[in-house]
Amino acid sequence: MPRNDRLLVPMIPRQVNGIRDGRTVDEDGIENHPDLMDPDWQRHAEKEAWVGFRQDRRRAHRRKWVTMSAVVVVVVAGAGVGLYLWGRSGVEQSTGEAGPDAVAAVSTSVATTTTAPTDLPDYAHVDLTRPFDNTPAQNWTAGIAGLTVAPATKVGAFSAAQVKQAEDQVKQAITAAQFDPDTLDGHHPDKYVALLAPDDKGNVQTDPGGYVTYLADGLHLLPVPPRMTGTMTAKPRKAGELVLHTSYVVAYAFDPGTRVIYGPGDLEPFVRVEADYVVRSGSSWRSGSRGLWVEQMNRYLTGIACRKDHLLAPAFTSEDYTAASLSPEPGRFDPAKPVPTGDNCND
Repeated sequence: MPRNDRLLVPMIPRQVNGIRDGRTVDEDGIENHPDLMDPDWQRHAEKEAWVGFRQDRRRAHRRKWVTMSAVVVVVVAGAGVGLYLWGRSGVEQSTGEAGPDAVAAVSTSVATTTTAPTDLPDYAHVDLTRPFDNTPAQNWTAGIAGLTVAPATKVGAFSAAQVKQAEDQVKQAITAAQFDPDTLDGHHPDKYVALLAPDDKGNVQTDPGGYVTYLADGLHLLPVPPRMTGTMTAKPRKAGELVLHTSYVVAYAFDPGTRVIYGPGDLEPFVRVEADYVVRSGSSWRSGSRGLWVEQMNRYLTGIACRKDHLLAPAFTSEDYTAASLSPEPGRFDPAKPVPTGDNCND
């Protein structure tokens, strides 16, 4: 139902033809009931009504999820490369404080070791110096260090050194896409695009928002690095191709400024990504095709404000409380689970 800002004060059950202190209380005179006239009771009733209104409102606006995907199919015959795009869709937003340098400067250890919740709580105390407490990201690591990568070993025809080099390229790409302030705040995908093979650069430049995170204009992250959890694995495909599969979640904490917030879900969007990067090398590939490619990328956003520009913004900026409910899926916060599908943003 549409947002309703009117305050509805709950009424106590009416007492019809009752007796109180020797006085008759009829239905028509209930507004003069001594209990209703009591200032303390009125303040209590108003407070309870406001809490109920906030709960109803937040139940709707917290359920903002959107999914998008980007797929590139590459066909190579001799010196020719055919590119086919499907479902490349823009994503998120503009404004952050922590880039790779800031992330590197912050200890990646997490003091909180208690079991983290599996969902964003409706109501919880938020310490803006430790905003990820009481969220699924509570025990995650700051920045790209949260991505678990097994020690590089020989994979197919790729040596351990080549695999390590490919993994480092992908880590640089994810860092540029998810943590770099030039990308987040400046909406400049240059660092990400620079890491790609020449023949793939144009694909990403056509719609960079499908691959990197842009924060909404006018908003800023708290001076706390985004947190991450996930994995990267390497496997060979055909000659000269190494596939690096990544599955991860990044949590961002926005500065609410003077806005009233009721829990971490108001200011912390989660970006779930599953992507295949491919490194191509060797004489079977033309020079422009050698290097790093983004072959497939699926993104799922939780705890966002729905926006037509698809920039990443937290729920506290949302003016739309009409989103239909979706069944919560564990893959929203757990990269070991399948990426959820579904979209309850109406734009």
